[in-house]
Amino acid sequence: MVIAFLRGRNKLLSTSSQQEFIIDYAKKHGIAIKMTEIDNDLSSKTLENRKTPLHLLDSLKLGDTILIYDLWVFSPKVGELAKVFDCILRHDINVHVCKQKIIINSKMPSGVLINLLSQQREKNLVDKNSSMGRPKGSFSKSKFDKYKSQIVTMIQEELSVSEIAKRLKISRSSLKDYINSRSLKEIALSKENQEQTQETEQLFVLPSPDECPLIEKNKKIRKDIQNG
Repeated sequence: MVIAFLRGRNKLLSTSSQQEFIIDYAKKHGIAIKMTEIDNDLSSKTLENRKTPLHLLDSLKLGDTILIYDLWVFSPKVGELAKVFDCILRHDINVHVCKQKIIINSKMPSGVLINLLSQQREKNLVDKNSSMGRPKGSFSKSKFDKYKSQIVTMIQEELSVSEIAKRLKISRSSLKDYINSRSLKEIALSKENQEQTQETEQLFVLPSPDECPLIEKNKKIRKDIQNG
């Protein structure tokens, strides 16, 4: 089944505009949308307390497809997106991020997923700093960006900040600030864990839906409602 998932009650894009964009994307790619779901929960609610996306993930079957306008439709929060990705990969679901023309599924390289999360985090930081009075985009660029992949690799190799700075011939203090602001240690650890899991052929194993934390949360909510 192909489902268009829209996010209502947001300040970024109306549901009608999201739907129009998704329909146009679907037509261009020969995709037949069977159903549309709209999440009208308040933006302040956490993913675990939004009934529509939890129910959607719970109802999906292997091979189903979700079309969204952009990642923020699920959530702008990196931690919550990671949970969604976890469910997607576990259950072999295809998610088309129409704006970016990206398909997220179990065949996608882990590095691309990590990069998507990293991009979202940097966007969040830019938006946060913009709201505090900094010029929009001022936080998104750095002279160290060209070394980003090298820095992540060297962190994985357990090199110290001093050693990395020495190899790249850059300031240690500035490098430390860059690593912290971009959460490169966390990215390196996440990337390393995913690579190790791939080596043992466990990353894209498709266990039962009960093993997905978000789906478990939805089942608990429904059970509480029934018992209450």
